[in-house]
Amino acid sequence: MKEAFRDFPLCRQLMVGLSPSHVRELVKSNYPLAMYEAGLAEGESAYGHGGYISVPELPAGVAVRNSRRPDIIQESSYLRILAPAGGWLAAATLEKLADCAETYGRGLVHLTSGGTIEIYTGREQMLPLVRELNSGGLDVGSTGDDLRCLTACCGPVRCEHALVDAPALATYLGQRFIDDQQYPGYPQKVKSAVAGCPNDCIRAMMQKDHSFIGVYRDWPMVDGEMLAAWREKGGDLNGLLAACPAGALTLVGDTLEVDKERCWRCMACINYCPAIRPGRERGVAWVAGGKYGHRGPQGPMVGFVLVPFIPVADDDYTAVGDIFGAFLEFWADNAKKKERVGDFIARVGPLKILRELGLEAQPQILLSPKRNVY
Repeated sequence: MKEAFRDFPLCRQLMVGLSPSHVRELVKSNYPLAMYEAGLAEGESAYGHGGYISVPELPAGVAVRNSRRPDIIQESSYLRILAPAGGWLAAATLEKLADCAETYGRGLVHLTSGGTIEIYTGREQMLPLVRELNSGGLDVGSTGDDLRCLTACCGPVRCEHALVDAPALATYLGQRFIDDQQYPGYPQKVKSAVAGCPNDCIRAMMQKDHSFIGVYRDWPMVDGEMLAAWREKGGDLNGLLAACPAGALTLVGDTLEVDKERCWRCMACINYCPAIRPGRERGVAWVAGGKYGHRGPQGPMVGFVLVPFIPVADDDYTAVGDIFGAFLEFWADNAKKKERVGDFIARVGPLKILRELGLEAQPQILLSPKRNVY
């Protein structure tokens, strides 16, 4: 333990116990622990509001938190790194990040809740740090009023429920719209994510301005032999029937039938019983306008289902990118300053947006004009 750390009793309390402690990690780095101790003592962060700052030759990726205690530290500037979709980082990439943090920063890497990576450093170190990151295949962005880093669930790399390759789609969108991640030019920040199935483990529909959710348009498939084996092993058939929120499952003889007029194509029965699998006609639903924040006239919002089904075949994501790009352009031209996507949709109206994007005249994309579900 560093000798100076003995002056921070409140921080020391957060190191008690066997569970990994964030304070232990801060102590190992050059983080100004006095700022954290001051915040704990005062009951609020010792840092004030910050935001995007401009550094020559770096269009985005640089941000700062102002200090309410300049006697301790003047500011906390940091570099925001675009993380690979799905959160997949090789050990060699982690070593590269660690080397960069030690050489150019405070020896601290922050994995953010927004899916990016941050290294805390001084402004004079920003440019050489970015050049070093670029040599390792990483780039920066996702600050200011731009398209934020596109996040994704783990997808088929690790999940048997994935209906689309979420990391692949997010990578495609990230590469196609890389300039929008690095050159702020929108009315407000815009966050996006891809979930491989309606389970939406990453809560994209609630957290993101845009989310693309893996869905299927035909019906759940029931394997009779697997169902019988599942029941023999103690599978709860009554529990399975009750798990369907739409009441679309009925037992006919020894097998299940799906009421196609009632099925919501969610994942409830599929999660419950391994004998039921999703249909084969797969694509993504486009959900726009989700946000947790309380700012804006609407407050926290769950996204609007604007397009319930966009076909995705042979890993061709062009149609998804075209729709995404068309909306971003329309929003940029018509939104008020600092108006988030959800507030914009609520003000303008989902139907007008679909008309402006030319989607209302393309019924083959939509699942049903009467059923805006998955």
